[in-house]
Amino acid sequence: MRDSACIFEEIARLHGYDKFKNTLPAYSGAVVELPHAPMDATLRERALALGYNEALSLTFISHADAERFSSGAQVLELENPLSEEASVMRTSLVPGMLDMLAWNLNRDVPDARLFEIASVYQFAGGVRVEPRRLCLGATASSVRGSLPASGALDVSKGEQAMAAEVFRGFKGDLETLLAPFASNINCDRNTAGYFHPGRSARMKIDAVEVAQFGQIHPEIAAARKLRQDVFLAEVDLDQLYKIGMRPAHYRPVAKYPAVERDFSFVFADDVSFIEMKKTVGNLDIAEVTEIHPVEIFRGGAIPGGKYSVLLRVKFQAKDRTLRDDELAQWSGKIVTALTTLGGVQRA
Repeated sequence: MRDSACIFEEIARLHGYDKFKNTLPAYSGAVVELPHAPMDATLRERALALGYNEALSLTFISHADAERFSSGAQVLELENPLSEEASVMRTSLVPGMLDMLAWNLNRDVPDARLFEIASVYQFAGGVRVEPRRLCLGATASSVRGSLPASGALDVSKGEQAMAAEVFRGFKGDLETLLAPFASNINCDRNTAGYFHPGRSARMKIDAVEVAQFGQIHPEIAAARKLRQDVFLAEVDLDQLYKIGMRPAHYRPVAKYPAVERDFSFVFADDVSFIEMKKTVGNLDIAEVTEIHPVEIFRGGAIPGGKYSVLLRVKFQAKDRTLRDDELAQWSGKIVTALTTLGGVQRA
């Protein structure tokens, strides 16, 4: 294209620039918005509202980073690389985000929160593909600073409890970011090896994996000389956009009062809140409108490998005020179901 442009310019010069009419060529087409543009705009607006600044990283990464941060993706080699550190097209946004966070930390910006929406590049079936990704990156101090005062879910003492709170805070950012696409977001612990094994998760919507997030593994952080813990999330926008944005629904304010009941249980560490919520949901109690954890505690009288959780369940009917005997019956069913799950009710 560059040689062709030079030829056209030479022909125009020989013909005479003054002989061309001083008008623009006619154009009968129209500007067409890309199908993913509204969803990009929604994610960008929500990320900015959460306090993240948009950033752009280099399109090139090293072979080592491609192997470390990509799950077997076939890379695109550059014929004339700028350096060994920029020798292949990026297969993930994670290396660039880590470099940008490190750049901020090295210049006394400890509370960095960044996001990037861009394409990655790889071969699939012998064909070059450019899947789109969104990457969130935040330093631990920036997430810790955004946590509400006296709003800790884990009231255990020590660094482990604070680290868990920071992880939950970052998870909350990602859930808020993806809220326009789904409300039934589930998580499990199957994440890539570059994440911290105890502070990372995979996010799924309707059994479709859309993101991995969490604290970067301490060994990776040490190798990149990061001055503090950092949290990252990489979202597969191709999968997310297939799900699409859910329509907004209006629900009138309830006319009848809600009633809340607290349930305190001790569970093994491998029992997640998702399992508790699903167990209560399987009871098909229409009046249960909400269930969420209020407090988590480890240590003290709680045996090792277990934790205490205080669950708050909200009951509400659309057509009447609830009776005490109904609440007692439903509460009994919830206690039985959680006990069957392996929980031990605390007095």
